[in-house]
Amino acid sequence: MVKTTLLGSMLLPVAPPAKDAPEARGIRATISREFLSPAYAQQPAAPQSPGEQQADVLANLRERREELERRELALKTLEQQVDAKLAQLQETQAKLEQMLTEAKETRDAKLRHLIDVYTNMKAKQAAAVIETLNEEIAVKILAGMRGRQAGEILTFVQAEKAAKLSERLTRMQVPF
Repeated sequence: MVKTTLLGSMLLPVAPPAKDAPEARGIRATISREFLSPAYAQQPAAPQSPGEQQADVLANLRERREELERRELALKTLEQQVDAKLAQLQETQAKLEQMLTEAKETRDAKLRHLIDVYTNMKAKQAAAVIETLNEEIAVKILAGMRGRQAGEILTFVQAEKAAKLSERLTRMQVPF
């Protein structure tokens, strides 16, 4: 508002035309409409003393400072809310990661148990069951066994299925 007041005073001509002249009314109307605040534009255009002008400027500065303080407080409140949401999201992410780790550990434990079951079976029986299993699971089971045990089981598996399982075993990057 200070800028508009100063800007408005700069745009007024030094020697104003007569009050009745149309150009004088046009200039004042333009300044009031475009540059001055609505509250200031409604006031009569009485000349102000330097003390009154300074008081208006100070009042405008106070209003602006108060508005900035209100905005700053609002921004701080929003920042706290964002920080709280971020902390909540990080906590949720940590919980999810923990749950995924536990699920993987459970899956691995079950797979180790399954490997032990197949290891303790007779090779012919294990081969009959492995032929019916999903190839991915069968490969994981065979990869978890010692080579000699896996080999014995594969001798009882149909040749085509044994070849597929052997091929997938060689492509397996990380043995169990």
